[in-house]
Amino acid sequence: MGATKKSRNSTSKISAAAAPATSAITQSAGKSSILRSSFAPSFLQLSIFASVIQGFDSQQLRIHDTNTGRLRCEHAIAPRATISCLDWGFYGEGYQERLSKESKKRKRTEQANGVKQETHAEDVVLAFGTSESEIHLFSPTSARNVGVLKDVHTQGIRDFKFVDAGRTSCAWSIGGDGKLVQWDLRKGRSTKLV
Repeated sequence: MGATKKSRNSTSKISAAAAPATSAITQSAGKSSILRSSFAPSFLQLSIFASVIQGFDSQQLRIHDTNTGRLRCEHAIAPRATISCLDWGFYGEGYQERLSKESKKRKRTEQANGVKQETHAEDVVLAFGTSESEIHLFSPTSARNVGVLKDVHTQGIRDFKFVDAGRTSCAWSIGGDGKLVQWDLRKGRSTKLV
């Protein structure tokens, strides 16, 4: 009986010693330096991935090519600001011109044969909301901000969404102040406050 008791004690000491090591490995494997991320939707026909990481001074938006795995560009935001949301859509002067010129033609073409309009990579943007109550429209093609929506929210941006991926020049945001805002992307200003 003494031998049985001794082997139980040995087993429990081994089990107790092994358990913390296993959970420590599990905890470190579960941590990630990526704070937010978003793949470009398939309808954009772009193989890119956006991620937000914490840099030394500020958060950084990074755009990766999913085919090669390489970093295409990165953008650091203002110190102490944080990125709260990401959404893909269309924006820019070239896109706005094509949108206004082709809106009637596109409707007739899509209704007639179901053909979608060509995607112009230079018009694709990643919108990101910040804790500083601004919505930045970042172009992965030119690696810079191409627009900013601001001066409506006062307590940070909680979420931002393009309506129909920005094809309709309309978007919505909600802030920490509880304001639900409709944006006119052609004019770069709010049109409705709920």
